[in-house]
Amino acid sequence: MARADLVIAVSETLASHLTETGVNSTHVQVLPNGVDARWLMADGGLGARKHTDLENCFVIGFVGSFKPWHGADFLLAAFEDFHRIEPSSHLLLIEDGPLKSNLQDRARQAGLEKAVTFTGVVAHEDIPRYLATMGVAVAPYPAIGNFYYSPLKLFEYMAAARAVVASRTGQVAQVINHWVSGLLYEAGDRPGLVNCLYRLAENPTFREELGNARSASHASQAFTWERNAARVVEWAEPKVVQGRLRTVCA
Repeated sequence: MARADLVIAVSETLASHLTETGVNSTHVQVLPNGVDARWLMADGGLGARKHTDLENCFVIGFVGSFKPWHGADFLLAAFEDFHRIEPSSHLLLIEDGPLKSNLQDRARQAGLEKAVTFTGVVAHEDIPRYLATMGVAVAPYPAIGNFYYSPLKLFEYMAAARAVVASRTGQVAQVINHWVSGLLYEAGDRPGLVNCLYRLAENPTFREELGNARSASHASQAFTWERNAARVVEWAEPKVVQGRLRTVCA
């Protein structure tokens, strides 16, 4: 990477790590991940609602692999508190992972079998239908010392016009503008997450505005693969003209 003319990192944290290891900072550009917004805006919510019987529920959703650094266990714990306040709420956990059986046991022990749905692995083309089912989409990342990720789920939630709640950590706080394109809470703050969910549950108008009017337009304009490709061309073209280009994406 030190010999590359252009190094593209997905986050500021990763870019800083690269320069600390000897990469010329003038060769490093930051480009967060993106989405195919047109695919995610596909309208299939009614099918998912009918399948999971969630028509009359306030649905809180999560998409991702159930691994410790994704925070699904923390979300389930917070949902246990929130469900006491909002008995009509339902937690929709999409996909699979190593913590799934443990989470299922915890849901049973808490008496939440009917309030939590584990979908298992979902076909790629069906994800938009399940996203459309959610009233709120959550990215509950725990506090991680070196959070260098560029979380795909954030951009997908926003492009799908969902109201987003996320922990204030790493790139998340740079992507989500608090009260404008989502709600943020401090990582690990269980009451803080519950409070964000309660605010959105009690204010459907704000929830709809946050998702449809703000989040969707922000993601569809700023974080798409088309825009990312254009930026790469913009950065690479001058070096091609100069007759040199060695590129690394990190």
